[in-house]
Amino acid sequence: MQPVTGQELRDFFLYVIDVLEYLDIPYMVVGGYAATFYGEPRMTIDVDIVVDMQRKHVEAFLEAFPIPEFYVSREGVLDSLRQRYPFNVIQPATGAKIDLMPLPRDVFSRMIFRQRKRMPLGESGKSAWFITPEDIVVTKLKAYLETGSDKHLRDARGVMLVQWETLDWKKLQDAARMAKVEDLLNQLVQSLSEFY
Repeated sequence: MQPVTGQELRDFFLYVIDVLEYLDIPYMVVGGYAATFYGEPRMTIDVDIVVDMQRKHVEAFLEAFPIPEFYVSREGVLDSLRQRYPFNVIQPATGAKIDLMPLPRDVFSRMIFRQRKRMPLGESGKSAWFITPEDIVVTKLKAYLETGSDKHLRDARGVMLVQWETLDWKKLQDAARMAKVEDLLNQLVQSLSEFY
């Protein structure tokens, strides 16, 4: 099977967003897809979405992804809601995959979710709820400290480069302090200040 194309992933992403909105499930696009939305483009093979999904949503959600066009495990969804870990929905024909993460219960995650922004999705005429650019920078810096993966640092840098003029710097500093990544943010700001 060929790897999923950007257009196939985008089409599947739009379908999943339509389902979440139709079922009135609050959500927020995060991860690499959000980082490339706000920042510098890079290849991403899936989309990460935080969902405030409840048990009452599960059956209708599953009905929106019938087999064999899609694959989603009922047990996986229910376990995910109980244990607060991600589950995925896959489109086998293209290999497109969406990872859905139940909204964590910690204060920081809930704050980020409340601050999400409705953003237009280019020529599609649609829009979707995204993590803010400030919060994607902070979560990417946090992920970098937790994993050591340079990908997260590159994503944070790319968002800052593209959004530099429009970032809410107080909000960014406050969120970085709360997430305990203030020193890393300051180093990144210092390294980018030569461009501005």
